[in-house]
Amino acid sequence: MQNSLEGTANVVLCQQRELNDVLQLISLAAASIVFVPIRRDNWMGDIQFIEGLVAARPTLACIALSEIQDQERLLGAMRAGARDFITFNARGSELAGLVRRLAERTPSIIESPMQQGSLIVLASERPVLQSAFHALHVAAGIARLNPDARVLLLDLGQPFCEAQMLYGLEGQFNFLDTLRNLRRLDRNLTDTAFPGHKSGVKVLSAPVEGMDLNDITTSEMFLLVGTLRSLFTHVVVNICGLPTVAVTELLIGNANQLVVVVDQSITSCRAGLGFMAHLREIGCPVTHPMLLLDHYQPKIAPDSKAVLRSFGFEEVIELPAEPELRLRAMNLGQLLYEVAPSDPLTRRYEHWSGLYGNKAQVKQAGAGTSGFMGLLKGTKGK
Repeated sequence: MQNSLEGTANVVLCQQRELNDVLQLISLAAASIVFVPIRRDNWMGDIQFIEGLVAARPTLACIALSEIQDQERLLGAMRAGARDFITFNARGSELAGLVRRLAERTPSIIESPMQQGSLIVLASERPVLQSAFHALHVAAGIARLNPDARVLLLDLGQPFCEAQMLYGLEGQFNFLDTLRNLRRLDRNLTDTAFPGHKSGVKVLSAPVEGMDLNDITTSEMFLLVGTLRSLFTHVVVNICGLPTVAVTELLIGNANQLVVVVDQSITSCRAGLGFMAHLREIGCPVTHPMLLLDHYQPKIAPDSKAVLRSFGFEEVIELPAEPELRLRAMNLGQLLYEVAPSDPLTRRYEHWSGLYGNKAQVKQAGAGTSGFMGLLKGTKGK
């Protein structure tokens, strides 16, 4: 389907089975066409599922899929409200033509919820020293500069739960708890169950013991990200040290800005370049990438201009080393804004945070549409 509909419609794979979960995903993906497989061993249940979809969303165009042209399944699907019935061996041109015709008849989607709060993702496949420190400082900086902003730090990077432990934050929910309670996720829950930093930033962390990313489905992550972006004006995500798998690709592909974190060492820069090359290879769209060059020493080669040129990015934030100041702030459990508000390192964090003061300053996600993660935004097909 993805190959056949490329250039015609975007595709989101749904791994949910409950009707309410699927309807929520349809809303977040702004989908107007849904393909439902009619399985040989449970085709009556699939017919009832189509009936429930159409009853809940009368304007939704539902298409039944089957491995064979079975008359009984065909009649059952059409009576349940399906607009059409096709087999898995249908030609790509036939499928694209069907989607194009249905798209012309279905109501246009005015706005996708995925385009709400800004999503800023800090990423590196290698573990990054103090990545949680960076993420909380930019999140707190956004909150300081924008009193009306609702800011969330989604701290999934390694070491796990670092921001929460550094600053002594306690809350009822971690990241996996939130996935298990997607249906309950609303502003009241985030206000009461998510740990809150005194800067006003809410912090949602991975469990201390870690997690297996392969146990998380892309549809669960898509639902979570869409809901969080509807509840917060800014979501800062730390995925430094995590492997590039489906759920991390989803975060990167939907980000308003990807911040690639490296230091000045040749090995770190090579790893960062390899990470970007891998994203291009798998077709993961990257919007407005920026380089975060940590522990920067201007008198040591390569300088920031050379590193920036090698990445081909337009923007870099250079963070001075200042190990004593960083250690003092972490041991005190305080931000640099409190410990040393006039220090050059603090001012660099303030400058970085200022880039997100106006959502218009962050390019909207979706500039690239190649690859599976690009297909998760603003969908017409599902």
